[in-house]
Amino acid sequence: MKYPLDAELKSLERHKIPAKLKLIPMMNAISSRFKCESDKDVIVSEYDIAGYEGVILNTLVIEPRNTESKLPCLVYFHGGGFMLKSTAINQQTVKEYVAKTPCRVVYVDYRLAPDNPFPIPVEDCFSTYKWVLEHGEMLQIDSNNIMIGGDSAGGNLAIGVTLMARDRGLSLPRKVMLIYPATDRRMMTESMQKYTDTPVWDAKLSQMMWDAYLGEQPAEHIEYASPMEANDLTSFPKTYMEVAEFDCLHDEGVAFYKRLVECGTEIELHEVNGASHGFENVFESRITRQCMARRVEWMRG
Repeated sequence: MKYPLDAELKSLERHKIPAKLKLIPMMNAISSRFKCESDKDVIVSEYDIAGYEGVILNTLVIEPRNTESKLPCLVYFHGGGFMLKSTAINQQTVKEYVAKTPCRVVYVDYRLAPDNPFPIPVEDCFSTYKWVLEHGEMLQIDSNNIMIGGDSAGGNLAIGVTLMARDRGLSLPRKVMLIYPATDRRMMTESMQKYTDTPVWDAKLSQMMWDAYLGEQPAEHIEYASPMEANDLTSFPKTYMEVAEFDCLHDEGVAFYKRLVECGTEIELHEVNGASHGFENVFESRITRQCMARRVEWMRG
């Protein structure tokens, strides 16, 4: 089915992640060729940190050039259905956050499903957040201005890490940025039933994602994977959220927004009309540029 995407986003109709798990390793091999490297605006440094159960994770710290003072920090988790590696667009996006906020971004190469199912990816991300809290002086970050963010599955991980930090007695991030987050493994919303063939991502891919991430074993603390099932969402930090119009994740993002409003969270929701999931792939489109400017302004605020 054709969807009335914004004219500048029509090229997304040719973008689709294949709903075949056996193709994921090949896609990750291709993504691995795109290294996040320093450029004229930012410096990229690599660190090896201890992830879940002590496994070493490659972690990037991206910072503006010619800056030695303390800056806000964004701990960012990339999307990809818990299965796919960071892409060149993911990296371009966080580099723009760094240059225009300005801030330092901590960007972790967390382990991926299905070889590393829940809770390994979210625990790796939690370990990264904890590392940031413990190494603020070394990283030259403002410990009073640490944010967490993510897109799609990365938004899910950002929510999970925030809930884990609250439950485990760590300092909460000051802000959380969620870009079309996955929030509910039950997949019962109207948009999940409707959008089964949308560009980039659809309900069939969401089903593959949850099968790969959760497997067949009952999960302990399922709220860290499926936050709409959380009994308690109080004390959640100030939040920014975007949802795309033609996205199977649209309604569960809105439902999570409503849950946070009910719990007293200061949150703003932006509906990105004329867009599908992953619209940033057309990075210079008017819609993407507007969203990037709004996100940067919110981070600055």
